[in-house]
Amino acid sequence: MTDTRRFGKPDWLSLGFDQLKKHGLSGLTIEALCKAAGRTRGSFYHHFKDHDQFIGELMSGWQQKNTIDVALDTLNEPPSARRRKLSERANHLDHDLDRAVRQIAPSHPSASAAVREVDRHRTNFVTSLHRESGVDADLAIDIARLEYALFVGVQTVWPDMSATERMRLDKRFAWLLARAIQDSASQDPASTPPSRDTA
Repeated sequence: MTDTRRFGKPDWLSLGFDQLKKHGLSGLTIEALCKAAGRTRGSFYHHFKDHDQFIGELMSGWQQKNTIDVALDTLNEPPSARRRKLSERANHLDHDLDRAVRQIAPSHPSASAAVREVDRHRTNFVTSLHRESGVDADLAIDIARLEYALFVGVQTVWPDMSATERMRLDKRFAWLLARAIQDSASQDPASTPPSRDTA
C-alpha cells in the first residue's frame, strides 16, 4: 500500500540526517533515500534539482542547526552568562551528526567545505567571547583553538560521554584557564609562554 502522506523538503532533509548518521555516504544515494522514504525518484526530484543540491542543503542545515543557531542563542544571554550558555548548548548538540559529517568530509567536497566553515565560525565565535571578557587577542585565539580541539576530541574519542560529563570538563578547563592566566600575570614576563609571533 502506497504511503500518501505529504513528504516535503524538510522530510527529505530530516531523513538525510538520519541516513547519514546510520549509514554514512552510502545512505545518501538517491536510491537509498527513496527506499528509506518509501518514495519515488520523482518525489525526490520534485524538491531537489539533483543530488548535489540535496547534499548542499543537508550541509547548510547542519551548519544552521549545530552552529549558527547555537551562536545566536548564546548571544541572547548577557555577556556574563554567554560562556555557560555556549557550553550548555554545544554539549547538548546532536554529536552523532557532527561526527558523521566529519567522517564523510574527506570524500565529499560539500561536506569538506561545510566542516571548514563550521570550524572557522565556531573558533572565531569562542575567540570573540574570550575577547569580550578582556583576554588579549593572540591569547584569545590560542585558547579558542585549544578549547575547540578539546570539544572535537571528546566527540571523537569518547562518543558516548554524557552531556553532563562534557559540561563538567568544560568547567574544569575554564578553571584551569583562569588559574593559568592569573599565574601568568604574576610571573616575570620573560617566563611567560611565547606569543604567536615568536613561537
